[in-house]
Amino acid sequence: MHPRNPYRNPPDFKELANAYEPLRRHLIQTAAGTATVNFKDELAQRTLTKALLHRDFNLSLSIPSDRLCPPARRLNYVLWIQDIIHATRCCYPRDTRIRGIDIGTGASAIYPLLLCRLSPEWRMVGTELDERSLRCGQENIARNNLSNQIHIVPAMRDGPILPASVVTSTSSFDFTMCNPPFYSSAEDIVRSAECKEFEPSAVCTGAEVEMITEGGECLFVRRMVEESLHFRERCSWYTSMLGKLSSVSEVVALLHSNSIDNYGITEFTQGQTRRWAIAWSFGDVHLPDTLARISNPTLRSDMPAHTILQEPIPTRLSLSSVRSLLESIPGVVVASDPVSQGSGLVCTAAANTWSRAARRKFASSSMVVAPSDYPILVTRLAVCPAESSCLLEFAWVRGRDRGAFESFCSHVARKLRDAV
Repeated sequence: MHPRNPYRNPPDFKELANAYEPLRRHLIQTAAGTATVNFKDELAQRTLTKALLHRDFNLSLSIPSDRLCPPARRLNYVLWIQDIIHATRCCYPRDTRIRGIDIGTGASAIYPLLLCRLSPEWRMVGTELDERSLRCGQENIARNNLSNQIHIVPAMRDGPILPASVVTSTSSFDFTMCNPPFYSSAEDIVRSAECKEFEPSAVCTGAEVEMITEGGECLFVRRMVEESLHFRERCSWYTSMLGKLSSVSEVVALLHSNSIDNYGITEFTQGQTRRWAIAWSFGDVHLPDTLARISNPTLRSDMPAHTILQEPIPTRLSLSSVRSLLESIPGVVVASDPVSQGSGLVCTAAANTWSRAARRKFASSSMVVAPSDYPILVTRLAVCPAESSCLLEFAWVRGRDRGAFESFCSHVARKLRDAV
């Protein structure tokens, strides 16, 4: 579960019912004297969802009885999207307004509603294929006075997943998000349920249009990847949730086959339920390992390359001495890292000037490397002192040449060791 998710611990149901009176009649007294609800009672589950959204996000939701009731775990995806934007936004020369696309926004329009409630400056476009869900989603947006931030448009059944009219309607988008139908058929749903070790702890409220798509989620996300090849950097990060662990490997293989190596994988866990999500980008800005890699052994070979490299130094170093060395490298601009609280630096390189060939070239000429708006490398460097040594931690923030990043780390560490 995401560390910022307020539902890491179960809510106090009595307290929640005090904040949302309709929940009161669904409370069940436990032997321990506390209260709970019957999660296999569809009406109780819908009322609980409404209560949480009302109390914690000031959202009023109308959820049709024949459409999916969004569970609290949806928030994990929303918080991961926020993390991606906050981690990478500083590298993009755009205005401060964040723009996102929610593919298949559903009757509740829950993702746009949560995102715009949490981040009032954000703007969202939703697409929806089902006419009834489209109408209900628009009503929920109006009900919460968010029509100036969220706009839902109809999707065509035989049309693209990423409509050109949406993607090209503004200069750029920061992200897409999608919770695609997981299954390819009703039989697929039955097989999936039979393979689960435990019975579901809550009733399933999804309609067929929300749970089934031709080819299942893999084919759906395959189409997303193929369409993203056309739009490329018109959107900074394309993302989708996945309901099956096996789907992650299939999507990663598809990314590799299209030479997309800038991607990240995460896992959402809440109760007995696990979901996964994948993000990919055609840009040169990278996600930190904490957002892009998980420790699931089944997916070890599918993980993207580390963006964090560590170099041990056999003596303690001051940040000022490290900075002096960095500033001596031609074409490297050094600044204090505003997020490190005084223990880190940001290094921006306009060209590779540290390799052996580059050093020979600069030694035999009077060349000067000018700063560039499109650097080949941006890295954060943190100095982590120990008792009699320290660790340099390099984070690859921006660049397309991983070799340049690795050689820069090695060069800096070697120079510092030689100076000891």
